[in-house]
Amino acid sequence: MIRKIKQDEIALLYPFVYRILLDMELPLLKTVSGDTLNSIVNEAMESPNYRYGFEHAWVCEQDKQIVGVLFGYPGEFTSMVDGPFEVALINHGLSPFEFKPGNETYPGEWYLDALVVAPIFRRKGIGRRMLQIIDNIAKDAGYYAIGLNCPIDNSVAYNLYKEVGFSEYTKHLLGEKIYYHMTKEL
Repeated sequence: MIRKIKQDEIALLYPFVYRILLDMELPLLKTVSGDTLNSIVNEAMESPNYRYGFEHAWVCEQDKQIVGVLFGYPGEFTSMVDGPFEVALINHGLSPFEFKPGNETYPGEWYLDALVVAPIFRRKGIGRRMLQIIDNIAKDAGYYAIGLNCPIDNSVAYNLYKEVGFSEYTKHLLGEKIYYHMTKEL
């Protein structure tokens, strides 16, 4: 079953968010302890405005276990989605870091920020099932295009996105990694 996350379940998503942060190769991961990072991320996730907060999260549940999560929101939100994380860093005595992501999304897009499936559940169709619901999520929010970013070295994800109707729009640099920006017209 794929459903919106409940606010009191948000801490269950930390392992998925940690995987996202690892993939982004954030320098912060080298300077804070695992417990501190967990506390920072969980504090940020309590905010409905955080990119990985409860307002932007849908989960795939199997046998009462969360096996996948997707985070998405209107593209116009990208300028404010990291504010709760920056506040959480300050609350933990750390300085917000300078991460210049570039253009993650483009005007008029509903933005699929991240899709993560637990490692033991990968290659079982969960990602595809989750991608099938985003058309309705975007349409319900008043959007007729979906955008996402796929690392150029992730051929498995790239092929899946192509199979469900996404096409390459452009390439760009986010942080220090090159991504395909892919779009799907609804």
